[in-house]
Amino acid sequence: MRMRKLFRILFALLPLSFQILVKKKITLLYDMAGYGDTLLVSAVARELKKKYGEIEIIINRAKSELLENNPNIDKVGQRYYGIDLNYHYGKYTIKKNPGNTLIQIMCKKVGVDNPKNMVDIYLTKEEIQYATMYTKKINRPIITFHTTSNNFDNSRKLWPITYWEKIVHILRNDYTFIQLGNSSEIPIRGSINFLGKQNIRLSIALIKKADLHLGIVSSLMHGAAAVGTPAIILFGGFERFALHQYENMYPVESHIECSPCIKVDEKMQQCPFNNRCMFEITPEMVIDKMSVIGYNVLKRKVL
Repeated sequence: MRMRKLFRILFALLPLSFQILVKKKITLLYDMAGYGDTLLVSAVARELKKKYGEIEIIINRAKSELLENNPNIDKVGQRYYGIDLNYHYGKYTIKKNPGNTLIQIMCKKVGVDNPKNMVDIYLTKEEIQYATMYTKKINRPIITFHTTSNNFDNSRKLWPITYWEKIVHILRNDYTFIQLGNSSEIPIRGSINFLGKQNIRLSIALIKKADLHLGIVSSLMHGAAAVGTPAIILFGGFERFALHQYENMYPVESHIECSPCIKVDEKMQQCPFNNRCMFEITPEMVIDKMSVIGYNVLKRKVL
């Protein structure tokens, strides 16, 4: 028994790449991951399969519904076990002036360099049909939008509700707005209210069939990246576009002296400056970004 335990200890000291090749499997952990974090985990799994081929990948403590049908993931579970992919602490973590995206940071934890900067979701035919049938009933162009995030940031990512109402009011005659999120969120007048009316997979399916997604840094930002829908994302002081850099993302950023204010291993307090960075992003700035993107992006053919 002691020899076996000693062997396990010594084996764990060997390079991770050697351990993976010998065991033909790897277990990844992201304790209490959010939906966005889970999609980031899917990117790590993809890159590991690309590097090592036929290995077994087990994911623990993530949102398993977003990993359904994913060919790169063999098992999901709830054990507190695996290589921790949390990017808020450890050797590879978020920096004040990031030189790496979150996907690059997480992949470094498992010895993978130069990952493809995209996340994955594998929607079912039924989920896509649901979104297709609904969007056929309403006028295009369609903009999905999402106003909230989890409370890790203590509301520092939030755009003022009055701004959401203003942009919908200005554009409502030219665009159909669908509001996505949970039932506790504030409905925005002039939009189709889908709050709490479908799960996150169906929300992402609707984003897939939309012409544009508008939102803050949240799970549905990653969802838009996963399905390739152009997304205008509002970055205040909490974090920067540099952490994400998705190909289909068009950032609107405010740069003030106290940003970015995201911190590691520290309970985030409410912003002492009343979310000044988010107030500085005006609805007019978002509309200007829409015009910069161009007609062809908003009018892209929906498959």
